[in-house]
Amino acid sequence: MLDYLRAECYKLLRRSYLWIALLIVCGLELALVLLWAGLNGDVVHMTASVAFTMVLYLLSMGYYATAITTDIVFSEQYKYNTMKNEVAWGLPRTRIYLGKLLAGSLLSAAACVVILAWYALLCALLLPGDGAAAEALRTVGFGLLCAFPVWLGSQALYFLCFFSIRGSTAAAFLGIGILAILGQLLTFLALLTGASAPALADILLGVQKLLLTTPLEGITDAIGDWNRVAWAWAVGMGWCVGATALGLWTFQKKEIS
Repeated sequence: MLDYLRAECYKLLRRSYLWIALLIVCGLELALVLLWAGLNGDVVHMTASVAFTMVLYLLSMGYYATAITTDIVFSEQYKYNTMKNEVAWGLPRTRIYLGKLLAGSLLSAAACVVILAWYALLCALLLPGDGAAAEALRTVGFGLLCAFPVWLGSQALYFLCFFSIRGSTAAAFLGIGILAILGQLLTFLALLTGASAPALADILLGVQKLLLTTPLEGITDAIGDWNRVAWAWAVGMGWCVGATALGLWTFQKKEIS
């Protein structure tokens, strides 16, 4: 497994797709911080710590960023028959699946560190300090503690879609659709049935709390609430284990051609 994981990491680091995506994100961060620095004055006063805590409002983007890291690792396996070759060479399907999932998770974590470190450096260099850097780090750290497990869950969901569906675009859109639409659909159905079937509405709202996107809702008002952390880890790890188990079962049954 370790040799396969090293090989996967080696391949993804050589893909220009990864570096182009990182350059775009880092460039957007630079443009944002420069904009705040240019607007600073009598009306706008954006300090380094306040700007850094704005990360909390972007944590939900991780749900969709993991689609990119999954696509980088998967790299059109069906289109170029690389998946067929790996299976034909006798590599265990469990090793193939878990190796790519672990590579994608490591890539996501590394990219997150690079992006956050670059953004923190820009804030420190280009924006005025206010003595609240330690508090800002604690606040963002708490948000990341909640976000990390649900990001892992979304990563596992995307790999389930990519391994199950031929075509990276369709797989990515399916994963994004589940994350973006399912919660709103359950809320809408609960509103429709609230008056006529309140018990059903309660069940729908209860199911909604188990969705990956729910633990990060209102995260700015939940800083310091460790129940939120426990909830996020329970939901994220539940999705991660469930999606991985279903993906492994599907991949074992799938005919690769």
